[in-house]
Amino acid sequence: MRKNEYGSVPARKHLSEEQVDMTPMVDVTFLLLIFFMVTAAFSMQKSIEMPHQRTEVPSRSQVDPPPDQPRAVEVQIDKSGGFLVMAHEWQRETMGKQSLVAALKDSIATESSDDRLLVKVHELARLHALVDALDAGTIAGYTTLEITQIAEFN
Repeated sequence: MRKNEYGSVPARKHLSEEQVDMTPMVDVTFLLLIFFMVTAAFSMQKSIEMPHQRTEVPSRSQVDPPPDQPRAVEVQIDKSGGFLVMAHEWQRETMGKQSLVAALKDSIATESSDDRLLVKVHELARLHALVDALDAGTIAGYTTLEITQIAEFN
């Protein structure tokens, strides 16, 4: 050990500009890798299963007519994002997801319909409104969701 002006403290090794110590950079890289691996495991997202879109083009194969099913409840989404819930006995205009959930729960409670929800969305409507309608249908208890894109409502 060499003595310097401060006593018996060893002299610091000076690295040349060409030799940069990579140890701290490797340590930080591994810490970031571990951090992102751990946080990615906790952020599993739920997804909405999207039904296949039905087309307006006739099928080339012969299809048996479906058996008589109870009429499904229909939700129409206009281009401004408003919802129209059409049940068998009544129809109700709603704005917002919470009022749509309430209307769909009323339709399940009062109607003898099956668990299908037909969502007809205007082609100029925002995707956010469609997602709100699908979420509301799932929250209300519908298990089968069908989506149709419409150019203009009647």
